[in-house]
Amino acid sequence: MRRRDFVALITFAALSLPRRALAQKKPLRIGWLVFDDASLGRIDQSLKDALAQGAFASGSNLQIIYRYAEGNSTRLRELAEELVVQKPDLLLAIGGDLIKALFDASGGVIPVVGGVSDSPIRAGLATSLANPGKNFTGVTFLTDEMAVKRVELLSEVAPKAKRVSVIFNPQHLDDELTFARKAAQSLGIDITAHPIGSPGELEPALRAASTNGANGLFVVASRLTNFVAPRIAQYGLEQRLPVIAAWREFAASGALLSYGPDRIFEAKRIAGYVQKVLNGTKPADLPIEQPVKFELVINLKTARSIGLPISRELLLRADDVIE
Repeated sequence: MRRRDFVALITFAALSLPRRALAQKKPLRIGWLVFDDASLGRIDQSLKDALAQGAFASGSNLQIIYRYAEGNSTRLRELAEELVVQKPDLLLAIGGDLIKALFDASGGVIPVVGGVSDSPIRAGLATSLANPGKNFTGVTFLTDEMAVKRVELLSEVAPKAKRVSVIFNPQHLDDELTFARKAAQSLGIDITAHPIGSPGELEPALRAASTNGANGLFVVASRLTNFVAPRIAQYGLEQRLPVIAAWREFAASGALLSYGPDRIFEAKRIAGYVQKVLNGTKPADLPIEQPVKFELVINLKTARSIGLPISRELLLRADDVIE
């Protein structure tokens, strides 16, 4: 049996049993589409932990059917369809491209819950945040709007970075590149865009960034770019370039800094949505929530390595400093 076809039967402990679980003997079933492999990434593991800690009562059975994309975006539709065939009670994922694959495959029949970096309205997942009106609900990480703040932070910490290369996944349904371009233009920064559709396309993109004389690197949030975060951070260290991204994983891997929603906190909120939907609430009636907690992480070790001084003021503003 292939690892991605593994079906895990897990018993979770918590305070209250969903009404639907009381009304039926068979276990509730979740179809979970994961971008990484069976080891899970930080955000998926956090969601799994949140489900275990708070969503289900002692003695209740929850069957989770996993499918793992193993970093391959081209397999998302195929894997989503495999999950739909299993007829789970709920489909789950974190990442706009994963959610979109599940949403399309579900045909509006199976509820879809999760988190998206992009606008769920622009992606066609909802009619509005307050009243989704469709088959998806969960949280949006607002990475589009926060792109402006990240460009400003990059300019603040590296004022000489006037030629910035952007690494992004064009398959991801976001508009972060547009927001970044507008912010860069107002700051006199020249942006060059380098798309990657798979991990194998990263190295050519990085070489193109070097050819274009990049003195800064801006990474657009997606599950794919997060998957290759260690290599992007390594490139920044090799070339002595400041790298900025949305997620903490980048700074932890060696990027100069990250600024974005606290996704571990958001994972707990997604777990709450899972419980509500399994308890019978329709996704169309559950408002999609925006992030309420953001974190600035600075890798001071990297700053020293690339010879970039960080002001005391910025260090005091940071939620976490990696030394």
